[in-house]
Amino acid sequence: MAKVSQNISSESLFHFIKRRDWLLLVLKRKYFQARYVYEEIPVLQFKVGIPMKCFCDIPLGMIKKHISHYGRYGLGIKKDFAKKNSFSPIIYIHEKSDTLLRYLGSMKEKDIFKNPNSLLPYIKWDEQITLSSDGKKIRESFYDEREWRYIPQQPAFINFSGFDEDEIKKSKLEYENDILEKGSNNYKLSFEYSNITYIFVQKAEDVENVIDEIYKLKIDQRQRDILISKIITARQIERDF
Repeated sequence: MAKVSQNISSESLFHFIKRRDWLLLVLKRKYFQARYVYEEIPVLQFKVGIPMKCFCDIPLGMIKKHISHYGRYGLGIKKDFAKKNSFSPIIYIHEKSDTLLRYLGSMKEKDIFKNPNSLLPYIKWDEQITLSSDGKKIRESFYDEREWRYIPQQPAFINFSGFDEDEIKKSKLEYENDILEKGSNNYKLSFEYSNITYIFVQKAEDVENVIDEIYKLKIDQRQRDILISKIITARQIERDF
């Protein structure tokens, strides 16, 4: 008998969100909308908004913690589709990372932030320390997320220097993403329904709503049946995987 090892990656990439209406909008539109995400890299002393769409490369049997944080609705897409559209795994760094030191040594500071060909969109801190409500330190590992990113061609970065984190997250990001959504350069990534591997919903009660929306799509019955067969609930994952 051939030896079978446990996978640590998947043939799909997963994008999770917190609301069912957001999921239905993506299905209806047939595209992912890249949005500005706030990133802070202390060593670079940057507070920057980067347009992106984030996915994870985690087998379903290991994804419970991820969906509890990012949301129990979402889509799985074929990794081949992601590669054809220039998705890339990100580069995790720490303050003494040789990758970071070499990169900083090869670039002028102004180019790291302003040059649209900079590697800045693919750099992420490997972990962060946050405080709980009772003041205890909590270590959050980003490295465990095995993140891939879709970064639009020639992305425009937003400099958030001078704003505090609460202001950025509560107002600045929303403002910039509203502009992005309504503007002409809105960073859309189109897909076909055949590129979808999973449709994630939170609970069994959501399934009928999603099926109703699938029946409204302008596709034939065979395509509808295939899409419906890809629906899986977060509760199934939490209980059975």
